[in-house]
Order: sequence, then structure tokens, then C-alpha cells
Amino acid sequence: MKALYSLFPLSELVASGDMRSLAVTLVIYVLGAAIMAILNVVLGWIPILGLLTQAASVLMTIYCVTGAVLAVMRFWREA
Repeated sequence: MKALYSLFPLSELVASGDMRSLAVTLVIYVLGAAIMAILNVVLGWIPILGLLTQAASVLMTIYCVTGAVLAVMRFWREA
């Protein structure tokens, strides 16, 4: 688990039983994925750049979902 938390430092900041830190972490992950999706929509019509932003958007979404799951696991595990 330590290796995963080194890849997701925001998830490591979630404190045991602290709903505020969990909520802030989840909002940041959602905003990161949403901003990347908006960039994908805005730049998606450009042929090569559209493919690159689509790939980056998928990777960012996977990263955000994984980070959010780790944050929730840390919240519940240590509570």
C-alpha cells in the first residue's frame, strides 16, 4: 500500500475519520477529471491533438478514480 500512496500523494493526506479531508480530496479528484474532459471536448475537433487529449483524458480519469478509491479506503481502514 505504501507504494500506491507514493503515486497518489493526495490520497495519503486523508485522515482517519475526518470527513472534511476526504471530501476535499474527492472534490479535487473530480475537478481534475472534469477539467481534462472539458479540454477533450474543446480540443477534440483537431485531428492529432484530439487523439492526444482523448488518451490523456482517459488516463487522467483512471488516475482520479484510483486516487479516489484509495482515499476512501484510507478513510475507512483507519477509522
